[in-house]
Amino acid sequence: MSSTPVKAGSRAASVEFRNVWKRWGQVAAVRNVSFKVEAGTLTTLLGPSGCGKTTTLRLVAGLELASEGRIFIGDDDVTPLGAAERDVSMVFQSYALFPHMSVLQNAMYGPLASGASKDAAEKMAREKLGLVGLSGLEARLPSELSGGQQQRVAVARALVLEPRVLLFDEPLSNLDAKLRRKVRDDIRDLQQRLGLTVLYVTHDQEEALAVSDKVIVMDNAVIAQEGTPEDLYERPRSRFLADFIGEANIIAGSFSEQGGETLFTASGVTLRLGRVPVPADAALVALRPDRVGLSESRAGALVIRRRAYLGHAWEYTLEAPWGEVLVVAPTREAALPLGARVDLVIEPGSAIPLPASTA
Repeated sequence: MSSTPVKAGSRAASVEFRNVWKRWGQVAAVRNVSFKVEAGTLTTLLGPSGCGKTTTLRLVAGLELASEGRIFIGDDDVTPLGAAERDVSMVFQSYALFPHMSVLQNAMYGPLASGASKDAAEKMAREKLGLVGLSGLEARLPSELSGGQQQRVAVARALVLEPRVLLFDEPLSNLDAKLRRKVRDDIRDLQQRLGLTVLYVTHDQEEALAVSDKVIVMDNAVIAQEGTPEDLYERPRSRFLADFIGEANIIAGSFSEQGGETLFTASGVTLRLGRVPVPADAALVALRPDRVGLSESRAGALVIRRRAYLGHAWEYTLEAPWGEVLVVAPTREAALPLGARVDLVIEPGSAIPLPASTA
């Protein structure tokens, strides 16, 4: 993934929420949410089911109207406008292709519905189908395409009117694991080549980290944290974030310092963390399983209870005085036996101190 966004396309626009609420009766699906998506970038709304991410996307699309607050696309306040007036396009989870229409007819539908001539609509549709790699398949029906090809038809149909903002709602959920990786790379490549503004919804953390310039993590209808993929993985600010973005062992205990090194003590076991800045309210530590090693020792405080071979790695489940610990070690290292007593060897500086709050 490129760390530097490409120049925005000629029609790409920013999206901004200012203190937006969406209520249904007494229930708030989105609570006082503010953020900005820069023009020509891909921002992902990530979170568990029911967190408010899809409602937020629908608010951008105009499929829902805000109960309070303002929504801007570029410099335009679109808060009161319906979907047809916002100049955005959406790719739905189901793709929503017309099964009785050919690939070309599906892609032509938007321009024709907007009043374009048949010749103009066909020219626009063929151009966008070429962009997504579907030239030569124009006469096929959706049922004659693979899942990935159907998804690309949906993208071409969304692109054909050159919207200011392109929205994706869980676009890869109907694809198998290998195809998901290819199609997500295709979406990212297209977004960067055309300088599109994209707002993308998923519950898949790996997918969000792989495609995004910025990730906005939502929980219980509010923004829990936003930042670059690296920020969120390396520097989560809460237990929820550390546990949600990637795997983490989260342990309660106390911090101390010895000789310039940070120590962490839990249930009588002291772990050496290297030099780690520790906030005053820190009472937890998060340890990523792939940044923890094991050292076999007769006096070790932890015991290997389960071991799984994953091809690229060994996955160990350890019994510790405070509960279970997960450690992932490369298979180039010799496997440790079940029942072995071990100590944890933590990659210096990789531990993440966290406040006791679960928020």
